[in-house]
Amino acid sequence: MKALFIPGNSPATVYTHAALATAVRNAGHEVFMAGIQWVLPDIVSVGLPAVRTSPIDLDDVMAFMAGMPADPEGAARAAGRVYAEIGVESLDPLVKMAEHWRPDLVVGSPMYYGAALLAQRLSVPWVMLEWDRGDASIYHPGAMEVLRPVLDGLGLDRLPGPDLHIDVCPPSLRPEGAPESVTMRFVPANPQRHLEPWMYTRADRPRVAITGGSRVFQGDRLARTARAIGALGVEVVVAAPEPVAAQVRESDPQVRAGWVPLDVLAPTCDVIVHHGGGATDMTSMACGVPQLIAIQDVSAVEMRRIADAGAAIMLDPDRQEVEDIARACSTLLESPSYRARARELAAENAAQPGPAAMVERLERLVG
Repeated sequence: MKALFIPGNSPATVYTHAALATAVRNAGHEVFMAGIQWVLPDIVSVGLPAVRTSPIDLDDVMAFMAGMPADPEGAARAAGRVYAEIGVESLDPLVKMAEHWRPDLVVGSPMYYGAALLAQRLSVPWVMLEWDRGDASIYHPGAMEVLRPVLDGLGLDRLPGPDLHIDVCPPSLRPEGAPESVTMRFVPANPQRHLEPWMYTRADRPRVAITGGSRVFQGDRLARTARAIGALGVEVVVAAPEPVAAQVRESDPQVRAGWVPLDVLAPTCDVIVHHGGGATDMTSMACGVPQLIAIQDVSAVEMRRIADAGAAIMLDPDRQEVEDIARACSTLLESPSYRARARELAAENAAQPGPAAMVERLERLVG
């Protein structure tokens, strides 16, 4: 079997699809993973063959992010248009690739609209693999503005539904009316590096990790946040890309800052502070760590759900100053109920079938 994974247009989607892609390859099948120029190093970093679908790089992505509408609905519509444009533009390069390496199966995330189109063109099954707990339907209105002419040309009134829908959200956190799916255990995966003992060893005091991905908690704000949390008497680790981490170390040499694989670091943490990113949220949940969601974007609904479940605190938009973050961290550290609830969700995730158990389902689709 040849399986083509097209997870999406950010590193986070690559990391969250890596476990199933690796399981398929470990079962003896051929696996390619495709993505825009920006994510190709991330695909390679998780040990998978990388195929370029588009020349879009980090500068292009940052330019798009800088021009995003401020309101969540407008941001979701704009993102949906871009996701659809990338999917449509990627179709011809992927069809050309298929002339030499024809997949028997296409696996894509709900945000990668090209997966359904490619499977339709090649007449092969397609599998929708969720990469986080997010509701991708918020992107559909913007996406359909781009996809409508393409679908009309294919004689379709809507995007084809998946032949198999795999969800990684713990059942207790799934919203009412969620689409029918099979549930798979979420297994974290990250680019790795040479590990130092402190990265996988619990400290002699509570540890708080701050991760803002590549989009938020930049520069001076990140350094001030780290200092305010450190004043609680905890060890602070800033997991950030090197250009951002260097600024933090220069401002406060006592803070451990740099690229640390979150799947290694998370089990040693007592709290993880982040911006509502799906990969950080899912990794924290899988490791049983309470979360502080300090900045939200279009993922606010899903982040509110884990806060309502008692495993996180989500700050309101008007209470996201450094002092608010430190105060919420203190609450998470002092209240054992958050840790207990986070561990319950981790146990629920661990009880789901693992990626290896999904391979047979994929084989049956192809067979």
